[in-house]
Amino acid sequence: MEFSTPSCEFQRLNRDLLSHALARLDGSSMAAASCACSDFRDVAQDQRLWQQLCHSTWPSTAMEEAQRLISSSPLGGFKKFYADSYPLVLPYGNHESPGISTSAWPSNFVSLIDIYYKKKCILSKVVDGIPEATDVYNDKAYNCDEISNDHQMWFSNCPFKLDALIFESRTAATGDNDHTTAAAATAINRNVEERKWRGDFCKVLKDDLRLSWVLFDKKRGKAVNLSSWKPLLVQRSWHSGMDYMLRFGSIVSMDEHLAECVILVRCMLTERGKPFKWREISMTIEDIAGEPLNGRKSLMVLNRALHCLRSKNHLQVEEGYYRFDREKKEIKKKKEHREALADGLCISIEIAVFIIFVYACTTFF
Repeated sequence: MEFSTPSCEFQRLNRDLLSHALARLDGSSMAAASCACSDFRDVAQDQRLWQQLCHSTWPSTAMEEAQRLISSSPLGGFKKFYADSYPLVLPYGNHESPGISTSAWPSNFVSLIDIYYKKKCILSKVVDGIPEATDVYNDKAYNCDEISNDHQMWFSNCPFKLDALIFESRTAATGDNDHTTAAAATAINRNVEERKWRGDFCKVLKDDLRLSWVLFDKKRGKAVNLSSWKPLLVQRSWHSGMDYMLRFGSIVSMDEHLAECVILVRCMLTERGKPFKWREISMTIEDIAGEPLNGRKSLMVLNRALHCLRSKNHLQVEEGYYRFDREKKEIKKKKEHREALADGLCISIEIAVFIIFVYACTTFF
């Protein structure tokens, strides 16, 4: 008598046991496991697994408002959110769909911000919308002449800046990390004491501090991580000695040029209690020459970022950013050279005019 054997040995396991096993994997491993057999694939479709994974990766997603927005998004819920947010924006990469429309209202955007120290989340925030922005942007039907409100005109034409710290009421911590976990506070305070005599904490912050800034379009259900994850630059303020500025960011490829999402974090280290006193957590948009973009152009960049190619290879992303930085310095150097030539020409003309004037005065008078 012959017995039919299961097509997959995992069919003999309970579904709850399979779910428990997949819950121990990261996102990439879970996606790979779902390709092993139909049982894993069915279990990996469970949004609760991806929700748990998102909560552990980005504690800001565990906040009530964020959970509601992501779970009700039209495209894939937490699974889609993880797939969009885990890889970083690839500099010089093409877009997912070249001809796609990139129009969206500022109120559609939600920023989910998480800061980590030594792999422990020490700050989580959710910022709904864009401060100072109103729904005047539409890249096809935007007409400044139709804007009667001075505030709207000001946002559309002035340099763009999204400051996360103006939403203090939305600052939150999941579990036991109200701004800073006790374990992270102890580790930071110990490092502060150890390096106090050296007078510099830059290397520690560059090695151990990480930031994630996920921009989520709650209408379309798309997300993108605009941070470089690791600090691209850490500078110490020599005025106070304990103030530090950290720069994160990403490069967004537009149709004919590049734009940079610049994320600045300014903090002060303290010796006791909460070791980080946050002074600024903000995002601005600059062109390749380092000039800030206005509100309207910045919204176009943010919309385009949602459709940029991503990569899980952080080294590749970092190399692309440094390539952009070299090009940026070259453009700045050429600009300074042109300005120096223009200044020299003006000085030469002024000297020539002065000599002619003196000559005329001595000749005729």
